[in-house]
Amino acid sequence: MSEFLESVRQSFADPITRHAMLVHFPIAISILAIPFVAALPFIAGRTARAYRILLAVVLFGTAVVAWQATEAGEDGATIVEARLTNDQARDVLARHEERGERVPLLLAASSVLVALSLVRARGIPMIAGLAATATIVATTAVIVVVSHDGGRLVHHLDRSPTTWTAD
Repeated sequence: MSEFLESVRQSFADPITRHAMLVHFPIAISILAIPFVAALPFIAGRTARAYRILLAVVLFGTAVVAWQATEAGEDGATIVEARLTNDQARDVLARHEERGERVPLLLAASSVLVALSLVRARGIPMIAGLAATATIVATTAVIVVVSHDGGRLVHHLDRSPTTWTAD
């Protein structure tokens, strides 16, 4: 067990490994959250309040993890950039960083909209639920694009151009 804990400690000490470890959590939660957020306008009754609070907390926690993944990525950016062999790869890295910074903000916005659906004024839960659904779908779309660039960096662009495959 102590070997495992030491391995985890070393992984968190390295920003590139930490980024890889943390980034997958917001990816998974964002995709899995879509049906739960989409159900918001239709959930009523006594369990609705607990459902909305739990969903808002989960999305906010996911935003925090996404922010930490972004910070780890920024910490490791100079190391990654040094491994890249050309300007095209550096452009992909810059785009990955720029778009990746939007993810925590979008997740936080989704969390706020879910929390706003707790307001008991006529129409507010429905409007907030629909807006939260649109925001979480947009978040997932951004994550797909950012993930694609991240995957290209890991699996293609850190090698010489002769080993690249078509995208």
